[in-house]
Amino acid sequence: MRRICALLLLVFTLNSCDDGDVIVTSFDFEDANLQFCQGADGFVFFKINEASSESLSLVLQLDEETFSQSDAIEVPLSTSNVMNYRTFETAPTSNYFCNSIPPTSPSVLQDYVATDGTANLNIISDFDDNDGIEEDTDSDLDTDNDGLLNYYDFDDDGDNVPTGVEIGPDPENPLNTDGDDKPDYLDEDDDNDGVPTRHEITKDDPDPQNKITDPNVGADYLNDAVTEEVVYEQFIEHSYSFTTSLELFMTNVVFTNGEEQLTQESLNMGTIGTISSGTTPVTPDFPEQ
Repeated sequence: MRRICALLLLVFTLNSCDDGDVIVTSFDFEDANLQFCQGADGFVFFKINEASSESLSLVLQLDEETFSQSDAIEVPLSTSNVMNYRTFETAPTSNYFCNSIPPTSPSVLQDYVATDGTANLNIISDFDDNDGIEEDTDSDLDTDNDGLLNYYDFDDDGDNVPTGVEIGPDPENPLNTDGDDKPDYLDEDDDNDGVPTRHEITKDDPDPQNKITDPNVGADYLNDAVTEEVVYEQFIEHSYSFTTSLELFMTNVVFTNGEEQLTQESLNMGTIGTISSGTTPVTPDFPEQ
């Protein structure tokens, strides 16, 4: 599972000014967990210090697609991508930030708004083809040149028979029908009859598993006595699952409340273990010969 990691040392600084007066705030969120929710306005990230009844919240206009693959992105703060530092009469709960209608309780004592600064997101997506084979996620191996690396390609050899089918019941001892130096899941011609597995199909069905001349033997792509060929130079639809985590930190954030300012040069918001997960369908392009 490919990871793109950005490791930064963050220095916490707090500057405040109000015509020479010091603004007294704890601004202590080191032990608070980073939480999030998704709404009509994008994603809301927040931290709550229950002891001091303070919160940090960040609204980013992002969609789910942003978190479907690894990336490192920067989002400038603006009037639509806004960060808030608030103090309350009593500590808020997560419902305060995830409610579609802004709650009236607890009462906000101070509200500092930041539209100047940068949100830095380190998005780390783990992919899995769920084929039962332990594969090196740091490898660049793409056996069939379909643009999907083997560790998340559900058909490693591109013969339109899923790897999970071709390995057989024991992934430690994958099937090798023709006894050559390639197991079936990496072999374009599983029965070594001279006809690629992908071409042992009917004209109306591109799935080699469904072309059966002799039921006693099984599918034609595993029967070297059958050599009928239907040329089919396309891949069937693939799918892979993904789980995405997030590292979030802020830089050069300026909070304002009237004439008062709070400046954060660096602020580590923390990590979310799973911000998104799901299944991605994709039909790879067939490589040019």
